[in-house]
Formats: sequence, C-alpha cells, structure tokens
Amino acid sequence: MDETQGPLAMTVHLLANSGHGSLLQRTLDQLLDCICPEVRLFQVSERASPVKYCEKSLSKRYRFPGMSVLLFLHKSLGEDRLFRVLDSLQHSPWQCYPTQDTWGRLCPYLFANQEFYSLDSQMPIWGVRQVHCGSEILRVTLYCSFDNYEDAIRLYEMILQREATLQKNNFCFFVLYATKSFALQLSLKQLPPGMSVDPKESSVLQFKVREIGQLVPLLPNPCIPISSTRWQTQDYDGNKILLQRWESSSVAQTGVQWCRHSSLRSPPSGFK
Repeated sequence: MDETQGPLAMTVHLLANSGHGSLLQRTLDQLLDCICPEVRLFQVSERASPVKYCEKSLSKRYRFPGMSVLLFLHKSLGEDRLFRVLDSLQHSPWQCYPTQDTWGRLCPYLFANQEFYSLDSQMPIWGVRQVHCGSEILRVTLYCSFDNYEDAIRLYEMILQREATLQKNNFCFFVLYATKSFALQLSLKQLPPGMSVDPKESSVLQFKVREIGQLVPLLPNPCIPISSTRWQTQDYDGNKILLQRWESSSVAQTGVQWCRHSSLRSPPSGFK
C-alpha cells in the first residue's frame, strides 16, 4: 500500500481535567511512539474546571461505550515491543475497564480473555490484539445503534469524502493513513437491536473539511460555530464532531472525484 500524503483528515481530541492534560498527552505519545511515531492522532487539552457526570440510570437497553481504540500489533516485530505496550496499559494513569455489567455478566462484544483499558470513564476504551499477517493497525471504532448504522456510514462518507470499505454486514472502515507496514482506520460497528450507545463526553472527533457551508445544511443535528474555522455538531448516536475548514487544492480535487463517483448514492434518512 502506498503511503498517504498530507495532514490527517481526522484527529481525536480528549478533554482532561485541569492539571492532567500534559500527563495524558505524554502517556499517549509514549504508547504510540513505538507503533506509529509519524502519526499524531490524539490531542489532549484541559477543561477549565472538573465536570461531574451523572450516571445514567440503567434501562432495558444496555448502553455500550461509544468509542474504542484497538492496536493490532505483530508479535513477529518483537515480543519485547508487544509486552512493553501491554505493560504500559497496566500502570497509572491507565485503568482496567470492567467487561462485566452490574450483575456480573460479560458485556456483549467484549469477549472473554480480552482486556480493555481507559484513561477516563468519558474517554475511549483501549485494547491490544495480535495479528499474524498484513499491516499493523491503529483502529478508532465508533459503535452505532442498530437503526443508525446505515445513516452513520453515509454521514462519515460525506464528511471524509470517500467511500467506506464494507468488511461485514455490521462493520466497515475508512483508511485515513497507510504505509506498507501500518494503517490508521476509522471504523463503524453496528450494535445488536435493543442496545444503545453511551457517547464519551470527553472524546471529540475533528475532521478537516473543505466546503463547510455546503456541508452544514446536510448534517442530521445542529452545527454551531465555535471559532472562525471550526464548527461543532453530533452524529446520530450523540458522538461529538468538530468540523475544521481546510483549504487545499489536493483535497478539492479529491472531493470533486468523490462527489462524481457517489452522485447516485441516496442521502441518509435523517438528512434534510
């Protein structure tokens, strides 16, 4: 696979409590330096004052974490490297994420013998998997409620101006950056019927877009300007999105080609 060029089309912004931002940024940089040092996907900033989150009452529909980050690593590149990543996730400020609900049942999609970690209850959950062939992958996954999945695909296709690669009926991904040995992906995973998404309040996806004025009327939720170059909105399941205006001749050409290719694709039902 040829190496992609130019700035990343997406970054992940994590919002830490005051005084914790530099520690979390350093923790993420150290974790990813041995995997993809050329990619700076995560940006940590601090909020002015701590925010207390009210726990949502349990309902009949189990709420599943809205975002995960999985590292697919080759054992063949060195056991020491793999063990170093796993060891770092087991020390502060990382916390083990519980894979059981209140009644001790295994959470769906969090399989036995697979551990997850988090830096904060309102940030993505993290996991490490071994791969034996192909490139290593850093995959950011958004979990979509059953009824929103198809609309979510078309929404992110429109924002990224590229088509998703459909791997299964309930799973697809976008390649955001790739070399011969590494790939960065944004993926969408459909949850079973009756399961809802628990968006992470301290996690925001930021996308570089060219035509913000044309995009805003097509979004499923209100889009509010927060600066001269950035707008904030949400996807169908409440995941926060920042749209940043980005002028580039190469992006403009890519957008034209994508629009021509996808002109026959119908918009999501929630679009205006």
